[in-house]
Amino acid sequence: MRNGFLTIAERMISTTHNLAASLLAVAALLVFWQVVTRFVLGDASAWSEVLARGVVIWMVFLGAGAGFRLSAMIPLEFVRSVLPAPLQRVVIFAVMLLNLVFLGVLIWFGTAMAIRVSSQQVAMLGVPISWFYAALPVGAILALPGVVLEYLRPIEDVRDEAETGAERAG
Repeated sequence: MRNGFLTIAERMISTTHNLAASLLAVAALLVFWQVVTRFVLGDASAWSEVLARGVVIWMVFLGAGAGFRLSAMIPLEFVRSVLPAPLQRVVIFAVMLLNLVFLGVLIWFGTAMAIRVSSQQVAMLGVPISWFYAALPVGAILALPGVVLEYLRPIEDVRDEAETGAERAG
């Protein structure tokens, strides 16, 4: 059961990470198009700027799961490295709980906000602005496995990464 969860969670994180990278490429193309239409054609494309902003919002929230999984969100390596192994696990558990609470708040209030603005339209695109706001709860839901996977990582891996980071910094 646990191995099945781990496999599905890792694939979900990998997929959202790759999707976020693809959205970064789309955003870059949209911004490039904006520059071309503004400075080459002399008539700025208004829709590309707004769409690029929405794509970047989705990119950030879809990439959050990978950030949590890779411990890239809130580095606590120093604290972990100075504590004995049992206390390291306590710190990691506390961080996991705080992250889950934070993601729960994003899911709750992000959903409420997306519902609240569902009648408003995005200027220049003619789509509900709730499509942009939906990135908050969707990204937070998709980040949950990343938080749990980081907690389930063996403490030896955490210690090895802290030592490797200290060697690189020194």
